[in-house]
Amino acid sequence: MKIQQTAALALVLLTSAAGLGSTMTAAQAENRIAGDVNRDGVCDAGDVAALQQWLLAVPGVSLPDAAAADLNGDDCLDVFDLALMKRRILAAHKEPGLVWSDEFDGDALDRSKWGYELGNWKLDADGNYITNGWGNNEQEFYTDQNATVHDGILTISARKEHYSDPVQGEYDYTSARLSSQHLFSTCGGRIEVRARCDAGKSLWPAIWMLPEDSVYGGWAASGEIDIMEGWGSTPEKICGTIHFGDQWPNNTYLTNDYTFPAGDSTENWHTYAVEWESGEIRWYVDDTLYSTQSEWYSANHAYPAPFDQKFYLILNLAVGGHFDGVDGIYADPSIFADGDRKFEIDYVRVYDTAAFTPTAVTSLPLEAYIEGADASLVNKDGETVITVNDPGSLEYGVMGLIRGKDVHAGETHTLSFDVASSAAREMVVTVEDGSYTRYLDEKITVTPDKTHYSFDVTFSSDMTVDLKFQLGNIGDAAAAGAHTVTLSDIAWE
Repeated sequence: MKIQQTAALALVLLTSAAGLGSTMTAAQAENRIAGDVNRDGVCDAGDVAALQQWLLAVPGVSLPDAAAADLNGDDCLDVFDLALMKRRILAAHKEPGLVWSDEFDGDALDRSKWGYELGNWKLDADGNYITNGWGNNEQEFYTDQNATVHDGILTISARKEHYSDPVQGEYDYTSARLSSQHLFSTCGGRIEVRARCDAGKSLWPAIWMLPEDSVYGGWAASGEIDIMEGWGSTPEKICGTIHFGDQWPNNTYLTNDYTFPAGDSTENWHTYAVEWESGEIRWYVDDTLYSTQSEWYSANHAYPAPFDQKFYLILNLAVGGHFDGVDGIYADPSIFADGDRKFEIDYVRVYDTAAFTPTAVTSLPLEAYIEGADASLVNKDGETVITVNDPGSLEYGVMGLIRGKDVHAGETHTLSFDVASSAAREMVVTVEDGSYTRYLDEKITVTPDKTHYSFDVTFSSDMTVDLKFQLGNIGDAAAAGAHTVTLSDIAWE
């Protein structure tokens, strides 16, 4: 209704000589710059903000040159002109290196750019449930119904409503979490997001990034970049953080806060950005630099790991949890007394400024699986070292795993690797689906001499498979005593 009302008002302004002519000379009208509604000599983000607020009937907002916004020439100001203005600005800024963006035009989420992450539980690569609350005690259930696109704005709405899931249980809050995983990722560059968020205890808006491929191991050995996280209880500040080091719980982080000037907060529109180059990441609010980090590490890997790989984007509004929840867990129901709480995003833009080529990974990392045995696994640059003190009683009691590789009908993949062991012993190499059906099943003898192996595997249907290097109770493994097995140059092609 607001758009219809303001569009009607715009029609009066645009067709009334008194409405425009009284404030502009003939020379000014002749030299009008398309889109320059605030008449400052350029069409830029300030004009977008002015037109957007005017269309929404924000009190006190006026357009010094409303006619300049009629970009489609239909004598009516509406969201179509707003979209054209955004595109005009986007085109003007494309030369500096814009490589990916979403201006949230139209009336639906662009599924070629974003996917929904659903539920309340974290999953492993096989889709198995690991822990609820996304590992943070979060109270919301993420759905595909809590994100909308309208008037050039993406709105993520947190709601107090009962939600029942047959697997994950009962929840009192819903929200949305969007991800560009498998659709877009970047290694370095400037990542810029213009956004605002409602305040209220237990709200947790976040703009952040995770690795497209966790080549240095599970969280947080492969890193996390938090562009902006906000506390709903203290909207006068936000923070920017990196997580790194080793796999949980041996991880660590570096963070800095930004405090807004008096009277300002996350409830107002601001531009949050990181500039990420090899060896340094910088955080900005409205182009004000407030944090620089350059000292990080990933266990057993060379600097600048882990921030030398491709990362994807995540936008979400959590409710409750350790960051701002009541007692570090619960949501505050009182903040929903007036309805939904909203996290609004005007645009997301990624520029290739300072972007760099990811460090080549010469050997895929392995995940440890140990059951009833005494063993350990360490991933290093180019190799994985598995130490077996006692192989236990199970063939699979000691394993190095690569989980969740998607394959398709008719494809042939090649698993290759080099292997050596400090004591001669047998190893079983398999490729298995979720039902443990083996599409590759090879028993090999490994010795102190490094040996190269390569196996082709053909699939007759689409599926997800795990690659397994089994080093449990196989043959005379127990007689070998304590020993180490080194796998290097592991590849799946």
